[in-house]
Amino acid sequence: MLPPCNFTGFKTAPQRQGWVQHGERWGLWRNGREIAAVQPDAKGVRVRLSCRKLWEDKEVRAASIAQGKRYAERWCAARVLEGVPMKEAVARLVAQDRPPKPSRTEMQQQRRLDAIPNPRL
Repeated sequence: MLPPCNFTGFKTAPQRQGWVQHGERWGLWRNGREIAAVQPDAKGVRVRLSCRKLWEDKEVRAASIAQGKRYAERWCAARVLEGVPMKEAVARLVAQDRPPKPSRTEMQQQRRLDAIPNPRL
């Protein structure tokens, strides 16, 4: 038996977005997937970046957690949000609980849809 058409039980939890801390480890999340992790270890700080493809990870070293987070933000922003200015791309990537600002064409489409009169049934 199939669930009703308005069944949304498979995706009720909100997706993580931005930096999330688990103990000493920090993870950068986007679209429900961790794309970067910053974790202290014996040699300093290890930064793992996985923005390219699912199976490709890049590991680099950093002097501090803050430096590792800045590097991860810029590296992931350049690859995930291509064509967007770096400052805006980092702001979008790190933003939490705020939907991205709609583009000009999306706002025009919304205005057009709002202008259509609702038919009465």
